Amino acid sequence: MNPPLIIQPILILLGGAALTPVASIVGRAFKAERVREIVCILALALSFYTLLFLYHDIQALGPAKYIFAGFPALNGGVELYVDLLSIYFAWLFTGLGLLVAVYSTRYMEKDTGQDSYYTLLLTLVAGMVGVAFSGDFFNLFVFWEMMCVSSYALVSFRKHLWEPVEAGFKYLIMSTLGSLMILYGVSIFYGMTGTVNFRLIRSALIAQGGVSPITLYLLIAVIVAGFGVTAAIVPLHTWLPDAHPAAPSSISAMLSGVVIKAGVYGVGRSMFTLFNPTTFNYGALLMVFGVLTLTVGNFMALLQSDIKRLLAYSSVVNIGYIITGLGIGGYVITKYYSVEPRAALGVAALAATGGLFHVFNHALGKGLLFLCSGCFLHEAKTRDISALEGVGRRMKWTGASLSIGLFSLAGIPPFSGFWSKLLIILGGLGIPGDGFLSTITTLVVLNSVFSASYYLWLVQRILVKKPTSGLDAVKEAPIPMVAPIVLLAALIILVGLTPGPMISLVESVSRTLLGGW
Repeated sequence: MNPPLIIQPILILLGGAALTPVASIVGRAFKAERVREIVCILALALSFYTLLFLYHDIQALGPAKYIFAGFPALNGGVELYVDLLSIYFAWLFTGLGLLVAVYSTRYMEKDTGQDSYYTLLLTLVAGMVGVAFSGDFFNLFVFWEMMCVSSYALVSFRKHLWEPVEAGFKYLIMSTLGSLMILYGVSIFYGMTGTVNFRLIRSALIAQGGVSPITLYLLIAVIVAGFGVTAAIVPLHTWLPDAHPAAPSSISAMLSGVVIKAGVYGVGRSMFTLFNPTTFNYGALLMVFGVLTLTVGNFMALLQSDIKRLLAYSSVVNIGYIITGLGIGGYVITKYYSVEPRAALGVAALAATGGLFHVFNHALGKGLLFLCSGCFLHEAKTRDISALEGVGRRMKWTGASLSIGLFSLAGIPPFSGFWSKLLIILGGLGIPGDGFLSTITTLVVLNSVFSASYYLWLVQRILVKKPTSGLDAVKEAPIPMVAPIVLLAALIILVGLTPGPMISLVESVSRTLLGGW
């Protein structure tokens, strides 16, 4: 009997993780060690393919639900609940995971412990998909820990070096504190409502009506801070600039491209599902932290001489855009829904669409950039930007792809990042007479110009300058490493030139987010 379609993507990934060590043993016995990589790639590809069927079911029949037998949802049971928002994030997690697996076949070939690496990569993606599919906090927390434990281990994968061990330990401590804050918030929810199911909590909070607003705003702060550690919202971001450079570049691409998006998903899903934005003004809080994240990330990025640290701080910056976009959506609904509901929902949907579209663009762009940095590191053996000057001329495919990724994140048309930034800014300008909104939007624009300047500076140093003498023997990276980055660059161009279908999809996703359940 086939398991329900809703749980198949997760079962495939976990099955692949369990099968990888066995495949490795069998492969060694028959002198075919690549079998484990094939298992990993097939599991990710099959999981991605299954998500397509699930998407069509949801389009035709609405959100899919599955309650595990013997655990009814009423009293904190175990439920999977998948809507467009869940599918959207799950696609990003598995899609980038698939490309990283292909890339890793050559990038990781000289490392030991590859059985563990591919197993952890699959459990990492399974954990993230599980987070996106969870209909209750119990489920979410289990998958969240699966994701976190896998990512700690992958950051510290090269444990014979001090840098990964130190960075992994710091990440472990901070992320554990974030998890404990989420758990603390969940325990309060359970005490107040008697359930951990998202929809039942929301209904119970509305029905009770007499809960102190201070208590509820404290809950909002705890939940945002808990997920905000993984999302790298300033001032909770300090693990990220250490973890990204220390991890293998393939894992840096996962961390920056999608793992921190799981934190964004947690913030967005919790806020808009549990706390009606017409009543709770958490949008203003998100906007303030979004702009703070943008500004701090930009200034810190400018000071870096290590290409992976620069890209890590750039990820902080881009989380700022996303959080600001979601914050604008919440703020506009809070303040203007009671006056002009249609206009307020329209502006909120525009800004939230920009934020969620930027989730996609940053996953593509930053995944691409970290994979490019891995190609440079693989061939030139350095992360120092001064030593990498002109390396793009020696590695033309990688250099050109890096430039496309940087142009996209800089918001230069016609690359895909331009459209998401434009939507966020248009959302911020949607209510002209609102001084607070105008100030936030102005700061977003100024930060965007600022970040574009150092992206272009990096292009000039990597691609335009004459190669340094230390790069004489450098040649292009192997095809399995170059192919994923060229594909990502092509997607950035394709979506940038024809943004309509993607914007239409993300608009549906943002309405799902704003509409709750």
